[in-house]
Amino acid sequence: MSNTLSTPVPAEKILFLTNYFPPRPAVAGRRLGQLATWARNHYKEVFVIRGDRKFDGEDLPGMRVTALPARDLRTLVGGKGPAGTLPYGSYRRKLSGPLLSLRQSFPFLYLTEDGGPLYRRAAYREAVRLIGQEGITTLFSSFRPWSDHLVARRLKNRFPHLHWIADFRDLHADPVRQDVWWPRLQRWWARRIIASADEVWGVSEGQVQHLRDLHPGATVRRNRLIALPPATTSPHTDRFTIVYTGSLYPDLQSIESLVRALNTLVTAGSVDPGDIELIYRGKDDTLWAEWTASLHPSINCNTRSYIAPASAQKMQEEAQLLLLLNWSAENYYGVLTAKLYDYLAAGRPILALVNGPTDPELTEIIEGTHTGRTFATRKSPADWILGCYQQWRDGGGTVPWSVNLKRMAEYLESEPVGKNTGVSRSVETT
Repeated sequence: MSNTLSTPVPAEKILFLTNYFPPRPAVAGRRLGQLATWARNHYKEVFVIRGDRKFDGEDLPGMRVTALPARDLRTLVGGKGPAGTLPYGSYRRKLSGPLLSLRQSFPFLYLTEDGGPLYRRAAYREAVRLIGQEGITTLFSSFRPWSDHLVARRLKNRFPHLHWIADFRDLHADPVRQDVWWPRLQRWWARRIIASADEVWGVSEGQVQHLRDLHPGATVRRNRLIALPPATTSPHTDRFTIVYTGSLYPDLQSIESLVRALNTLVTAGSVDPGDIELIYRGKDDTLWAEWTASLHPSINCNTRSYIAPASAQKMQEEAQLLLLLNWSAENYYGVLTAKLYDYLAAGRPILALVNGPTDPELTEIIEGTHTGRTFATRKSPADWILGCYQQWRDGGGTVPWSVNLKRMAEYLESEPVGKNTGVSRSVETT
């Protein structure tokens, strides 16, 4: 039986083409930053070409970063939030929402995708210069947006010796999100764009099964944990807190089962509604207020807008329950968001509500590491919530929680990932 082993060549150099690279304060930048940090320890030198939207923060250390001005559609109509996104209910989102799927579709995306033609032209010229002067041998690009893959494809055609890794954090022509026009045309076009890639990475097994329709060699490269949580956590709170931080996705996520479960427990007299506090922090506070409008009026709702990443992390570590909202469908699973890994690192119990059938990949991670429970549509979380609440009430305001650190260690940044072992090239051994 063969195993894939990483054989990094210290003399090799790698170039990251990543429009969304840190210090962009969003989950995309976090994944890309982790991959580049990993590469820094396995390559002689790491080069980065990124978009510059004047976000606060410094470039990651130990890398040679070129920041190119962002002059694209997002610059003109993007929101004022940390990543230029538009909050739910905003006038510009209502106005531009119907056009979003058009903006992300071929052929319009050549003009409308993040980056746009000006970024692509400048990135290509800078990459050609770096490859020629520095002897770069490995090229990494990531979707979304398509801009970086388009530049990488041109570079691969000009420099066939480049080992091109095409990364996908999301699916193009996603069958559930339905966020593009003419899906069959989009898949046909995407196959042509990444046909010359040497490796194609996805973030989950569920995602990769769809990516293999675009490139048969697609493999899994999950997001990673930077560090393990404590073996046991038991923060004290005056109320039984259920915390959600980040964006919301209407028509994909749902908290109906949570609202129904809490109302049922209150009506039955099993919990004191004054003990319960739902906490939300993120750009979609208006949508959250709509989703929680039918909660028992005595349940405390603590809802605010944007929060700094460090404050969100502290809030997660002090929560009694962390709420994760996912979605699934027939032959569609493995929506493993960066938020999942934030929650895993916090070490607090995770209540994962899946809007759709059971997600086997998400369930394996959460329940296999003893970090919480997952509940698909029509599966009530009421009994599990009640058990945690009783622990909190009888334990003086704490829910002690112990995770399976041995299983958690499988998701560390330094460990082999899925069918890939990292950024460097691999060989088969027996």
